[in-house]
Amino acid sequence: MLLALFITAALAAAQPAFSAPHSNAETPAMMKADMTETQAHAQAYGHVLTRNITPGADGVTLFDYAAAQANGDHALIKAYIAAQTALSPSAMTDAQATAYWANLYNAVTLDVVLDDYPIKSIRSLGAFSTGPWKREVVTVEGETLSLDNIEHDILRVDFATPYIHYMVNCASFGCPNLRAELWTADGLDADQKTAAAAFINSDRGVKIRKDGRIAVSKIFNWFSEDFGATEEDLRAHLTQHATGERLQALTGGAKFKGSHYNWDLNQPK
Repeated sequence: MLLALFITAALAAAQPAFSAPHSNAETPAMMKADMTETQAHAQAYGHVLTRNITPGADGVTLFDYAAAQANGDHALIKAYIAAQTALSPSAMTDAQATAYWANLYNAVTLDVVLDDYPIKSIRSLGAFSTGPWKREVVTVEGETLSLDNIEHDILRVDFATPYIHYMVNCASFGCPNLRAELWTADGLDADQKTAAAAFINSDRGVKIRKDGRIAVSKIFNWFSEDFGATEEDLRAHLTQHATGERLQALTGGAKFKGSHYNWDLNQPK
């Protein structure tokens, strides 16, 4: 009897302590903490935009790359990108996903420029076929993407609207403005139209030549299919947002002549 008790006790002592099975599933508390951290990175990135963006000539917004590099804001941009790439845009609404991808595109563009700053133009980083737009820069939901993938394969395909072009910024004077705040799903339609109006009512977007004809940004040529099948479709789009002399020229039948784009870096002189 005593021997049996001794053996039982020895076997019990030899057994490892019981532990609950490990689970990879996040608890509600963990998910809340992750979301809070993501929001904190978004807020920090928003502050990067507001403190480094200033107005310039012809309504363009300028980003102070030198200041962002010197004061540690580049690290905040990288942290924001990392937090965003951990999200699942496929689970978002169309408005949320549109804002998500536009914000990510703009943040990655800033990051790419700051990685090699000082430069005079983003085109200094390579040609269209091999440069920063073709480089794989982020991985989202297991898919490695370039800036071109984000703009041309996702935004322009999955959320097709000409207003996409007023949301993304390629770090150049000739581009529609980099917003001093993040794009959000709330009020997205109105914000897109505000951005369109700002660009169209600047010489960067629509310029009235001395001969009365209209010169437009090359964006309207490069992506002409996004603005309609014909020149009159483009005129109708521009007319929706034009004011003053631009509206008068567009509705008065002024002819289109020439296009332009300034690739200089959108920074203070």
